[in-house]
Amino acid sequence: MFGLGRQKPHHYREMARVAWENRAELPFAWRILRDGVCDGCALGTSGLKDWTIPGTHLCMVRLELLRLNTAPALDVTVLEDVRRLAGRTSRDLRELGRLPEPMIRRKGAPGFRVASWDEALDLIAGSRTRSTTRL
Repeated sequence: MFGLGRQKPHHYREMARVAWENRAELPFAWRILRDGVCDGCALGTSGLKDWTIPGTHLCMVRLELLRLNTAPALDVTVLEDVRRLAGRTSRDLRELGRLPEPMIRRKGAPGFRVASWDEALDLIAGSRTRSTTRL
């Protein structure tokens, strides 16, 4: 019962925890699991199947990463001064939410500022051009 005596005895409890964490976005979470690809492994997962293991496959890594896909947008003002984030755990930082738009931090700036997609893409393209010309 509940996987006790098996290799990973807490899977059902962990699955329930993941469902609870994603309760506000259950239809979206289900769509990600049903149709999406795994964010955390190299098994070639597509939906609830993969190219390695026959039958249904839903690994705990994928479930653990699900909240990253369904998280609400964070308040970007918390990133204006990154010193306020010092001492927070990885879990605390993840619980802040996801980036709702591109953010840029210039050298010497105390934190990040919101950028347009065009500005962010131009910055990325420019840095790639500079790094490839140095080779």
